Amino acid sequence: MATTKTERIEIDLPEDIIFAMRGLKKPEDVKKKLKIALAILLFQEKSISLGKATELSELSRVRFMEVLREHGIPAYSYSEKEFERDRQAIARYRKAVEK
Repeated sequence: MATTKTERIEIDLPEDIIFAMRGLKKPEDVKKKLKIALAILLFQEKSISLGKATELSELSRVRFMEVLREHGIPAYSYSEKEFERDRQAIARYRKAVEK
């Protein structure tokens, strides 16, 4: 597995914000929660793929998709245009198979 180059970023947060993070006491827990939140935000903005968001969050793909669902964010989008394209492709395939 290829290693991803990383860069450290430091941010200062007010103590009340840290406290508001549901009583997380360990710095590792705060870091994990922030990474998940950032992964959700960047994925929702379509800045990163589902795979990259999963990697950033340090969760399994299945668990990250569960987290997205818990936040009302679809893991995949399927537009009416894509549905229509697929419907037409299926119709062409069926027609070709019937011959």
